[in-house]
Amino acid sequence: MSEFQELKKFLANKEKEINRGIKEIVEMDSPTFPSVGTNKIINYFSKKFKSSGIKCEKLKGTKGTGDHLLATVRGKRKNKSKILLIGHCDTVFPLQTSVKRPFKIREKTAYGPGVADMKSSLITCFHVIEFIQKNYLEKVGEIQILFNSDEERGNPSSRNIIEKLAKDTFAGLIIEPARANGSIVSSRKGSIIGKLEVHGIAAHSGVEPEKGASAIYEITRKIIEISKLKIKNGNINVTGLIGGERPNIIPEKAECLIELRALEQRILNETSEKIKKIIKKNTFITNTKSIYKIVDERPAMEFNKKTNALLKITESIYKKARLKFGHTSTGGGSDGNYLSALGIPVLDGLGPVGGNLHTELEYLQIDSISKRGAILGSLILQLSSSSKI
Repeated sequence: MSEFQELKKFLANKEKEINRGIKEIVEMDSPTFPSVGTNKIINYFSKKFKSSGIKCEKLKGTKGTGDHLLATVRGKRKNKSKILLIGHCDTVFPLQTSVKRPFKIREKTAYGPGVADMKSSLITCFHVIEFIQKNYLEKVGEIQILFNSDEERGNPSSRNIIEKLAKDTFAGLIIEPARANGSIVSSRKGSIIGKLEVHGIAAHSGVEPEKGASAIYEITRKIIEISKLKIKNGNINVTGLIGGERPNIIPEKAECLIELRALEQRILNETSEKIKKIIKKNTFITNTKSIYKIVDERPAMEFNKKTNALLKITESIYKKARLKFGHTSTGGGSDGNYLSALGIPVLDGLGPVGGNLHTELEYLQIDSISKRGAILGSLILQLSSSSKI
């Protein structure tokens, strides 16, 4: 029996336990903030790993996030480099969501807040690592598994941890859910998010409007100019636009967020500079002042030669398992963006298949768990025996 078949059988036999585990943590609401829910999930997996004889430690969260969990498997193979798996336990849904919308299964589809993104991935990953710990220690070197609590908010606390763990990492495997068609993710857009504030002059809009300077007119003219930028494999989105406190007054202040995304870091950087120039050099309404500040950024997870080499290894596993192989790029960022920016080869979307992420219709294909988990485990074993990528 192949490694894939062994893993698939192991996971299939644990279907009831796996479904029960997914239900348990789906019903632990875990928005990034407040951290009460993410800490519950970190504690849950800390106990699970320790009960399976796997060393783990909690890493203190900062900036208001929950703690993070780092588990480590040290196999008998003397590899110089390690394999790093990363997942997140926070969701976009607020506390009490699971009370209104509890976990449920209809036929072979599960529903619930965060069921695909990515609580089923966490449970699946744990059982894959559990299997390797019990059966394949002689075939692996060092494997680290990081479950963080803040990915949905751009990793304000765990980014530094991820970048430190990147040292001596041979390959990064990100357990975000697979795309709805089963494809894994080979590249992701990076992002640069800036806050634009415009300050004008307030005046009575009926009696003496000539004494005022509209911050709203100025900011909207700038938005129009920025929207004209052409971005290769990228886009700009403006959100959070507000201005004017009440009627009958020329608005003194306006602000918005400018979200820039692109698949290439070079394009991100170049376009960001163009946005800054538009804001600095163009004043459309006299006596207004504009202030622009970068508030968040995530590097691009670019497709490169190392990505292609990882894909070939993965495709060979799919072929042996007689499964359809596919990969794609996507616009959203993940933990993998930070590893990729440091030159680590990364594959993403290695969790079970799901869809309608971040919505009330989010779902998980239950029958994908054993196959996707077996692919993940087989990939870990295959990479553990590789000398280079």
